Amino acid sequence: MIERFSLTAEIGDLMEKFDIDRIERGHEKRFNISPTQNVSIVMNDRHNVRVLQESRWGLFPFWAMDSVNVDHEALPSKPFLQRMLRRQRCVLPCSGFYGQKRFGNERDPRTMHVIVPNQPLLGIAGIYDCWRHVNGQEVRAFTMLTAAAAGAMSGWMPQVPVILDEEGVEDWLDPRITEFSRLRKHLEALEGYLMRAYPVTNAVQDECYEAPDCINEIRPDFA
Repeated sequence: MIERFSLTAEIGDLMEKFDIDRIERGHEKRFNISPTQNVSIVMNDRHNVRVLQESRWGLFPFWAMDSVNVDHEALPSKPFLQRMLRRQRCVLPCSGFYGQKRFGNERDPRTMHVIVPNQPLLGIAGIYDCWRHVNGQEVRAFTMLTAAAAGAMSGWMPQVPVILDEEGVEDWLDPRITEFSRLRKHLEALEGYLMRAYPVTNAVQDECYEAPDCINEIRPDFA
């Protein structure tokens, strides 16, 4: 399960990368984003205008606990996911994501930050849902789509986020596309050799810890 990611891009880079027309809610750099926190997503508003909006990470419907990840293989088989897939797709701006890997004789697994070299800003596929609070306020929450990891990375990280290429972002946010068959081709895991994972501080495992050193590479003690 992916339970941490980073977003260190400037707002101008987000606007350009995802061709955003309007900012609904603010954006800030984040080094250790955790489930249930509010983060920026790219989505279409009710007029099909592409906006940068704020949303809670983790669906919280009555039938499940917080759902922060959904394996894309489950999409065709679950009606509630199909509903969101048809009309409520979003893209999650991301600079890198975290996993855990055991090294040598270290007692605890080492936190790893995974990036795509030469791509400082990634777009992860997501779907969201909306509820109307009793006070009339709209509540929005999303889940991140994942796929089985490929290559050497699969040995310590079973699932990775679905990273969309430029065509994938455009199709994913195109409201005219409602058939899963036209989206399936974009939901494969990025090959492991195209990504780089490096060790970082285990303080990332504390959801309250938020500092630039979360993404700094360190030299683990293998002794």
